[in-house]
Amino acid sequence: MTHTTVTSNGVQIPFSPDYFGEMRATVLATTSDADLRARYAEDGYVLLRGFLPAAPVRKMRDAYLEMFERARQEGTLPQHGTKGHPAYAFVRSAPFRQFVEQPVFQALAQRLTGSAIAPIRRTPLRHFTAGSKVASRAHIDGTYIDGSPTDVVTVWTPLGDCTIQAGSLMYLEGSHRDGGLPSQVRGGAPMDRTNDVRPITHDLKWLAETTGRRWMAADFAAGDVVVHSPAIIHATLDAAAGERLSADIRFRRVDGPQDPRWDNDWSSDDGY
Repeated sequence: MTHTTVTSNGVQIPFSPDYFGEMRATVLATTSDADLRARYAEDGYVLLRGFLPAAPVRKMRDAYLEMFERARQEGTLPQHGTKGHPAYAFVRSAPFRQFVEQPVFQALAQRLTGSAIAPIRRTPLRHFTAGSKVASRAHIDGTYIDGSPTDVVTVWTPLGDCTIQAGSLMYLEGSHRDGGLPSQVRGGAPMDRTNDVRPITHDLKWLAETTGRRWMAADFAAGDVVVHSPAIIHATLDAAAGERLSADIRFRRVDGPQDPRWDNDWSSDDGY
């Protein structure tokens, strides 16, 4: 850890072993289904290095950034992910749909759940530009999607290299094993977005100190993915050292809950 202090939504947090730990990776080829599920249950996430070939991932990144830069040069961009923004068009494009519908994603989700699963079409695309003081606030996916940790899985897929200081996803250690934790801390948590009750807090230092838990983090290379539970608290740092582009590829158990909004393409203003 070379940085002594980092920020998330502009709030400082010491980049030290008191606040951060290293995510452990799983080797998919040498891990049985039973051990894979045990690791997922224990950690709340499964980090897989080199899950995808790097070249197609980088190609997807380049395609979006070219579209984004062209739109930015043409004039003022609307809010990220709304109609008229390149992210809105990109998630509806054939190359993006082909990328997220690769069979390896569904096979991974099926191994983790041990059940028949179906893809969730709604696939958010996150883009944080370098130097911006905007990051993902601490939250659980369960606040935004219906389903228990065994009903829905998210495959967080960075489109290109993504270091911790570029905004890679981080997990609050063991938080998925305490279902009451979000509600316990929410009442006293600092929050910079008072009109949105879904995030827990924007102050990652406060949350780590209040819960006595570290943020588990890792640098990602193109082709790496991490699967996480809807019950685990996660967040990101500000993209101070690079540009983060990522997709949330999700699957649900066929015998679990189904929300009709899952069948729609994502937009950032869909209220979901």
